Amino acid sequence: MAAGDSSAASAHEAVGPARAGLPKRCPKCGERYPADFRVCPRDAFELEAPAGEVDDPYVGTTLGGSYRIDAVIADGGMGRVYEARHVRLPDRSLAVKILHRTLAGDVEVVSRFRREAEIADAIDHPNVIRVFDVQSTLDGVPFIVTEFLRGEDLGQRLEREGRLSIADTVHILGQVCDVLAAVHARGVIHRDLKPNNLFLVGDPARPTVKLIDFGIARLRGPDDAKATQTGVVMGTPAFMAPEQARGERVDARADIYAVGAIAYCCVTGRGPYDLNDAAAALHAVLMSEPPRPRSVAPDVPEDFEMVLQRAMARDREERYPTLEALGEAFAGFHAGGSDGPTVPGSSAIVATRALGRGDGELAAVARRARPELAAMSAVAFVILVGGLAEALTAAFTASSLPGAAGRLAVLAAVATLATPAYLYIRFLRMRVWPNSPQALTWSRNVAMVVSVGVCAYASSYLLGRLFDLALGEGDGPDGWGRVAPWVIGLGAGGAAWFTRARRRYARAADTGEVLAGTSLHAGSNAATMLSGVTRR
Repeated sequence: MAAGDSSAASAHEAVGPARAGLPKRCPKCGERYPADFRVCPRDAFELEAPAGEVDDPYVGTTLGGSYRIDAVIADGGMGRVYEARHVRLPDRSLAVKILHRTLAGDVEVVSRFRREAEIADAIDHPNVIRVFDVQSTLDGVPFIVTEFLRGEDLGQRLEREGRLSIADTVHILGQVCDVLAAVHARGVIHRDLKPNNLFLVGDPARPTVKLIDFGIARLRGPDDAKATQTGVVMGTPAFMAPEQARGERVDARADIYAVGAIAYCCVTGRGPYDLNDAAAALHAVLMSEPPRPRSVAPDVPEDFEMVLQRAMARDREERYPTLEALGEAFAGFHAGGSDGPTVPGSSAIVATRALGRGDGELAAVARRARPELAAMSAVAFVILVGGLAEALTAAFTASSLPGAAGRLAVLAAVATLATPAYLYIRFLRMRVWPNSPQALTWSRNVAMVVSVGVCAYASSYLLGRLFDLALGEGDGPDGWGRVAPWVIGLGAGGAAWFTRARRRYARAADTGEVLAGTSLHAGSNAATMLSGVTRR
């Protein structure tokens, strides 16, 4: 399992211009000073000699004849990040990421390292980190030169603040949706979105997001097979879509899931699967739903919970189809300027359009979903028990103990359906109840099946009664005659469920074909675009 080099790429710290060889540093502004300085002249903070300073062979050298390495910023899995300056433009701070020397001989790693720079360079968007150059050191180690970012990543902000407001969350993630839409339009899937790969620059109150680390991003299309093999799990488990965790081929909806998981982290203060062990987190992604956001943070609005849970749907067909659609859902909350939309239904219109709810209020829909599901499930259970008891009564009456047939039939029906009912309730509790969109879908499906079954039962019973009154003795059906309407109702309900499921899978197949066609087209465009990337 590989997670790219996010720790290094996201390590552009809020530091001032470093001067090579100066041992003391201000803990506030990051400026370096000579050893005889005790206090920062700018901030009046006591200077400190950073512990664990690395004796690095590149510090103080000039790479490519242009980039003077001043200081180490951070270390990562694939490389080390340095602060540097252009020798002919000394006022410009740059970041230089140098691949670890031990990995320089690995052709696949080097290819991925260079592809990261090419992809970032090819996507001309203000929310993507700018790449200025890709070269190699004299001994053949590749390095990337990018803009120097001053600020902090979203992960660092969450560590400092714990949680973000809904307004701050949608301000940040709205930009993420916008930039990812541009990334996907270029035929690129990021595949490793997480808070540490979203760097916040500018005004801390209204930061600008920079998307960094395309280390395991891939192109969609025919050329993709050479870059990533099916069955290889790459990414960060806590923010990884289930299909990605299974090692399947992923499309743009894997990034949509990751944005939903980041939103979950922002508003609850914890990850969807808050586990330190990567293997345990991967198992949780594969096997279980994350805790309902409102169970972790009860002040999260129901409608916002619905939006992020739909983005994080385990079935990719149930997620938002595009980043633009998710961005529109976020925009409804952003327009309210508070921790929720001030205009009823503003975000609900976008979020429920695919659910057929039009202008309904999403919060009210979410609140009703679980009680309606419980009520309709109870009705379905009573109908099943009643029908089965009717059939057993007819069987007992014809064979033995007609006086006790009714009581025995009811007990037998309850005993027969107890285990299926337990498994159904367990399924609802584990997979449906924690997820508001799933609860709404199941509520509608169960209500539809019960309604069709009851209508079929009533129609067949009344039709049989009508024929009995017109052509028979008018005493009503006896024995198996009372079972027939129940069998007809059960068959009609099952047919309705099957038809709905088949239509859903047909829509999913159509969507998959459209996405595949788009992927091939976008992938070929992206391959052409990247082949023309030139060094600056």
